[in-house]
Amino acid sequence: MASFHRKLCLFQNILVSCLNFTLLLLSLCSFVPIILLRNPSTSLGLAFLAVSLVSLISSFGSASSHQSRSCFIARITLHVSSLTGQFIAVLMLFSREKQSLSLLISTRDPREAKALVRVECGVFVAMIPLQIMVLVLACLLHCYWVREFEGLDVESEDSFRRKCNRRVSTAEDGTGSDLKKMELDEKMNVKHVQWVKTDFEG
Repeated sequence: MASFHRKLCLFQNILVSCLNFTLLLLSLCSFVPIILLRNPSTSLGLAFLAVSLVSLISSFGSASSHQSRSCFIARITLHVSSLTGQFIAVLMLFSREKQSLSLLISTRDPREAKALVRVECGVFVAMIPLQIMVLVLACLLHCYWVREFEGLDVESEDSFRRKCNRRVSTAEDGTGSDLKKMELDEKMNVKHVQWVKTDFEG
């Protein structure tokens, strides 16, 4: 059963690594349409670039092997922030495409600008399910590691108690044997005194 859990954990680690790598590529791709639309970008373009940057940082952060509580909270915060930004970006680009184009103030041909906006929206749409999967798997892996460390702590406590009990039992056995030796010595001394007395009287 333990080997099965380890294999499952290994598979989840590999899956998270693949998802993070895909998120990393998509995050890098999401920079391109906004930069091509207008450089330097407007305030809306900078907001989309910020979402891409947070997604990039979250994909890098998930690649870390630290399993401490502070690292886990930082990762979850990055994932939730990235996911929230992606949802808002998709809603803005999908439901208000014309308004987004007017706010981006692209100098390109309107057809090219519309195509770039749709590409950007498609990239964010692809990132959302991947981000959700990474978030869920990160929580599952953290729970697994917490249980593993709790089990190790319990085992170490049990082994420590066993060692203490063994030492106490050996100490008790040692004291018991010492008492027996002292009793035998006293008996021998008493017999020796009796023999001396009988020899002296004789």
